Formats: sequence, C-alpha cells, structure tokens
Amino acid sequence: MTKWVLSILVLVVVAAGAYGVRQSGIDVVELAGLKPKAVEGTAKPDGGGQQKAGQKAGQGRGPSPVEIAKATSEELSDDVNAIGTLLADESVAMAPETSGRVAEILFKDGDTVKAGQALFRFDTDLANAALAEAKARLSLAEANYNRNQTLRKSGNIAQSTYDASLTELEVARTTVDSAQVKLDKLTITAPFPGTVGFRTVSVGAYVNAGTTLVQLDKTDVLQASFSVPELMQERIKLGQTVDFTADALPGKTFTATVTAIDPSVDVNGRALQVRARLDNTSGTLRPGLLIRVSVKGKSRNAVVVPESAIVQRGDGAYVYVASEKKAQEAKVTLGRRMPGSIEIVEGVQAGAEVIVAGNTRLANGADIEIVPPPVTPE
Repeated sequence: MTKWVLSILVLVVVAAGAYGVRQSGIDVVELAGLKPKAVEGTAKPDGGGQQKAGQKAGQGRGPSPVEIAKATSEELSDDVNAIGTLLADESVAMAPETSGRVAEILFKDGDTVKAGQALFRFDTDLANAALAEAKARLSLAEANYNRNQTLRKSGNIAQSTYDASLTELEVARTTVDSAQVKLDKLTITAPFPGTVGFRTVSVGAYVNAGTTLVQLDKTDVLQASFSVPELMQERIKLGQTVDFTADALPGKTFTATVTAIDPSVDVNGRALQVRARLDNTSGTLRPGLLIRVSVKGKSRNAVVVPESAIVQRGDGAYVYVASEKKAQEAKVTLGRRMPGSIEIVEGVQAGAEVIVAGNTRLANGADIEIVPPPVTPE
C-alpha cells in the first residue's frame, strides 16, 4: 500500500516538472537529448523570420490615396458684420410739467398725430381763476399808473409814487403772463409729428408732474444703431452705405446711411457706437427690431481653398499640393474664414491642386495616388 502511494506521488512530481519546463519555453524532448526535425515554413526561434517579413512588407508599401481640389480665385471684401437695433428718429415720453387731473384724452392708441396737436387736457378751473385774478390786478395797476402819470405831468405827485405805480403795472403784466402759461401747460401737445403708443392713464386720473402719459415716436425715419469692434473703426466712414436684414422680415434687405459715429470707444466692450438713418415712410419697419448689419469693405481678388485642406501644426498652418504624384508641403498664411472654405493670403497660388482628404498623415515629398471623391447617393 505504501509503495503504491509513493509511486503516485512520483508521477505527480514528474508531471508538474514537465509542465513548468514547457511554460519556460524549453521542450521536454530537448531535455531528453533528442533534436526534433525542422518543420518547413516555421520561423526560427530567434525571431529573425518575423523581422525579415516585417521589413519586406514595409519595403512594398504603396502610395497614399488622397483626394484633391483646386485653389480658386474669388472676389472678397473685408465686410464688417454686427448686430444692432432700430431706433425711432425722435422719441419722447409725454409727461405734464404740473400736477393735475386728466379732463380729456384727445387721441386713440396708435394714432398718427401732427406737431402741435393736443393730446391731453387737464382740469383748468383753478388756472382760469388765477388768470382772471391776475387780469383784474392788471386792470387796477393800469388805472393807477395812468392816474399817476397825469399827476406827474402837473407836478402834483412825487417821483417815488409814480415809480411805484409803474413797477406795480409791470408786475401785474408778468403775473398775467405767468397765469396764462400755467393754463396753457394744462394742455399736452405733440412736439413733433409721429405715432402715439398706449396711454397709461384714463380720464379723471390725478397725475403728478413728470408722470409718463404716453410714448410718442417719429417713425417715418428710423436709425440703425450698432457697434463695431475698435480694430475695425477704420472701415466705418460718415456717409457710408450699410445693408441690414431683420429677423422679423426674412428675405428682405434694407439700406441705411451712416450719419453719426460716437467720438469715444466704449471701454467695457472695446466697441465703437454707430448710427445710420433710413427712410421708413412705408412703415415696414418698427423701432426696437433686431437687425443684422453688414458694412461692405473694399473688394479684392483672393485665393480660396476648402477648409479641409488646412493642416494645423504648432508652428503654423500648412497645405499639401499635389505635384507629379508627390505631396509638396507649403506653409500658408490664412485670411478670412467662410463656411467650408478659407482664404490663403500667402503660400498657394490659384489653380494649385491641394489635397483635401488623406493629408493628415502625409510628409513632404510622400508618394500619393489621387482617387475620386466618394459618390453621394441621391
């Protein structure tokens, strides 16, 4: 029984040793002193076969497939684009100079009014009474002055008495004028022709001086107000024509003329405020509309390539030009960017065939094979 157990243990030890030898890369047959026959097509243990195969594959690598496009010559301009707002040519919040009660409202919301047209009338009872009192005092002062003037001619009145009556007359006249002005100010009139908005009071309301009653805007002429970056201020001139569109009126383009440029730059946004006037007698546009302004710059001929042709690196931008089945590297200076394309200021001439696909792994002088672009299914 004991011998049988020992035999089993010996077999287990031998099997474990053989497994460890094979894991370490040593063949059991070699340990036994036997040389195995070489197997055809197997690589040598030193890895030399794998290295040679790799070298052979590298030497047989073909040209890189690429897609190309021609650099085109286009007419561009350095336009200034900005977001702005339409403003009324004249705008005022109508408010009384004195407190009082509203007696009449002489317009309807949204009416077009003329200059000098009455819009509101306040209660005038107290003002009329004050005017009547002032006129009565004026009559008394005139009578007193006339009497003293007659006495002065005959020398029966002192000069001081005459002077006092003259002063009282002037004060009475001024009092009448003041009472008349106060009465007139109880009627609120339009200072210029325009369109009124919505009134904020009703008849019978008591309002204090300075309370806004209605907004009056002159809309037959509008102003386009927008800002341009300070670096572009040289592109804006007085009298220059600008085009703009309004999101509320798609498909329509309007024209305005620059009439004013702010003399100072806004230090917060580093921008220059600009105003341009336009005719709006048709009433198509309204104050407050959001507009997109475009100021046309000088036209110039420029070289344009697809944006995908640009390869950015740490030291600048590059373009690969296809020439005699080779990729020729060219460092370029970029200009204006447009949707899907970009201007080349320097480095590539119009008509050059630039690589637009497969250019990210190219090197200068690499062999290339031009392939047609993929067909997009309809």
